[in-house]
Amino acid sequence: MLAVPAAAWCAAPPAIFIRLDDRLSSASVKASKAPSGAMAAEPVVWQNWFSETDITWQLARGRVGYRNGDLMVTGDGSTPVILSPKDPPIDWKLFQAVEIRMSAQGGNEVKIKIGSFDAKQKLGPAGQYNVYHFDVNVDAPKGSRTLAIMPTDSFHDVAAIRSIRLIPRPAKFPQPTGRQPLGKRDEYRNTLYAHSPSVIEFPVTVPKGGRLHFGVGTTAKNTPVRFRVSVDGSQSDLWSKTLNDVDQWDDADVDLSRWAGRSVRLVFRTEADTEGVVGLWANPILTSGAPKSRPNILIYTIDTLRADHASVYGYGRDTTPFLKKLGAAGIVFDDCQAQATWTKSSIASLMTSLYSFTHGITADADTIPSGAATLAEQLRAAGYVTASIVASPWVGRATGLERGFDYLLESPVILRNRTEQADRGTDSAALNKVVFPWLERHHDEPFFLYAHSTDPHAPYRPPPPFEGRFDNPAHTAEFDRIYSGFTTKHEYGGGAVISRAICARAGVDPDRFIREAVERYDEEILHNDHSFELLMDKLRKLGVLDNTLIVVLSDHGEEFWDHGWTAHGQSVYQELSHCLLMMWNPRLLPAPHRVNNPVQLIDVMPTVLDLVGLKTPEMAEGQSLVPLTRGQAFRRRGLVMSSRFGAVKPAGLVPENSTDSFAIIDSKWKFIYRNKAQKAGIKKVELYDRAVDGAEQHDVAGQHPREVERMTGELVQWIDAQNKVRAILGHTGTSTLDQRTIEQLRSLGYLGGSSQ
Repeated sequence: MLAVPAAAWCAAPPAIFIRLDDRLSSASVKASKAPSGAMAAEPVVWQNWFSETDITWQLARGRVGYRNGDLMVTGDGSTPVILSPKDPPIDWKLFQAVEIRMSAQGGNEVKIKIGSFDAKQKLGPAGQYNVYHFDVNVDAPKGSRTLAIMPTDSFHDVAAIRSIRLIPRPAKFPQPTGRQPLGKRDEYRNTLYAHSPSVIEFPVTVPKGGRLHFGVGTTAKNTPVRFRVSVDGSQSDLWSKTLNDVDQWDDADVDLSRWAGRSVRLVFRTEADTEGVVGLWANPILTSGAPKSRPNILIYTIDTLRADHASVYGYGRDTTPFLKKLGAAGIVFDDCQAQATWTKSSIASLMTSLYSFTHGITADADTIPSGAATLAEQLRAAGYVTASIVASPWVGRATGLERGFDYLLESPVILRNRTEQADRGTDSAALNKVVFPWLERHHDEPFFLYAHSTDPHAPYRPPPPFEGRFDNPAHTAEFDRIYSGFTTKHEYGGGAVISRAICARAGVDPDRFIREAVERYDEEILHNDHSFELLMDKLRKLGVLDNTLIVVLSDHGEEFWDHGWTAHGQSVYQELSHCLLMMWNPRLLPAPHRVNNPVQLIDVMPTVLDLVGLKTPEMAEGQSLVPLTRGQAFRRRGLVMSSRFGAVKPAGLVPENSTDSFAIIDSKWKFIYRNKAQKAGIKKVELYDRAVDGAEQHDVAGQHPREVERMTGELVQWIDAQNKVRAILGHTGTSTLDQRTIEQLRSLGYLGGSSQ
């Protein structure tokens, strides 16, 4: 393959790329001032319960039954409590009230609780159906808060629930026109909204080969909206369509080449039978057919893939045959460390180039600091169309990582394309079903695509024909039953957390269980490798593969009793912190080789920006690895670090969950420090000689007190510096950047950026 220097992109005539939504302030606008009747969401209603198979609500306390379509709930020596189902996940920001229609035979009050929010009302007359309306004000990520209902405070009286209803808030379209990110069935886009009837005119000069890309959507159910696009006020439409489905986006592509070189007015109209109905224009972009001035970028995360189970890193089973082939033609980083050993915190570090300790994400509802800069924001500002298509619920709006993305397709979009028979416990094939159409629509635009699959994540249920490659399919049903049994008492987001002792107490052969778990885990890795190969082939067929910088990584690993437990998130040992990192592009990275230096996921943002000729944000803590990709000298200015905050899940099970843990990694040593080790009943410090003990099984802290003292001092200085960075980043509002502090932190090696 011919290697072309990166400068070749910049030497080409620049492509024209105009975001019309960014130009709304300069557009000519006429729109109705009538208020919109649109709601932020459709009402969610649970009613007509006739049997146990009809209800997805969970019983927390008491007993349930069914009679004449009512859900019958009673206490059993305590007050009864029921919990809302996990599916569909509730986005409480979209709802303003909860209404419960029910009849209680006795008791004094009915109560609801959503996270820290709770409210109660006095019960109406006994034996009579009453409606209890609770206004709610909950700002929490989608799916992070369940609704708990105590229908009566009586220990024994029955409450008959006829219906439970979530009432949506009015949609926020306060002005006749404006900009707002909006979602339809978990697919979010940047939009221009307009109250019908509306006319928005943009003065533009049409480039050679000019094309107009956009999507349209409606907000009012059963009220059709007609969308029209024309040039210079002509009544003859270039494109028009009438929509009345509030649950979908409709994409369009309009050829403007006949006006090439001319200054014209692009006119966007909406019309509806009811005045004030809102029409949405999503991501309207004017592009040219000229070559792209910068390469496309694809970052692909394989969730929960521990590096030493990938054959590209020498694993005995050939789990990643395609990645091995790709690695031979690209750059493989043999010693990449994750900043956190669970997805939400790790991907937040990847996307912001901030240590996990520094961005501070510890709980399900946490989001990235307001002062953090995301990779998507940097690339969008540079003229990239940005998209995030993810199978994990932790790498989108739940973490604040929608910032900078023109298109965000959350995990439910992927799950709707997943089938039990074809996919089982994997989703990379379903991810491709969503990614491929997006690429077909946007491959002519300069794009940054972030894709995230979760195949190797528990539960380990590889699909055919990958099942049987390393395991015995005859044992599948039994393994699934055993694993499912463990999740009832020992589960958290990362899967079933168990030890050999727990396994034995359950009457399960520990050796057979862990062997079969690993076999199925490895088969899921193999399946994901195949899905990624199909994605690369799709890029090739679209003619954009060689013009795309490919970055493949994992966010953390998985434990199989390496240090006593299963799953992930509970420690900073190598099986969890060591992750995959590879980069490929024949023009940007023409000299394939492997890099042995310790690197980390926060280095990805500065490296990508450096490779495409963009500046790294000031608050990035990672460091560009471009010198390493070229075989040049490289000096690490800060620390390679992994850390985790003390957790409570599973409560009291894993000792390390009672303490914060920090790990400093260099070419020679792995140093682990725990601030509440005594409370946890484990060692405060550990030291491992990585050259001879890569699995971190033999603590040599006692033999090397000077190294322990030195690295303890480095950790103390590092924590002090990170607290200063945290103060600058802020958590509830954008902080003013203290340039003096920033320069001091950079001089000490605590802020990264370019290495050159």
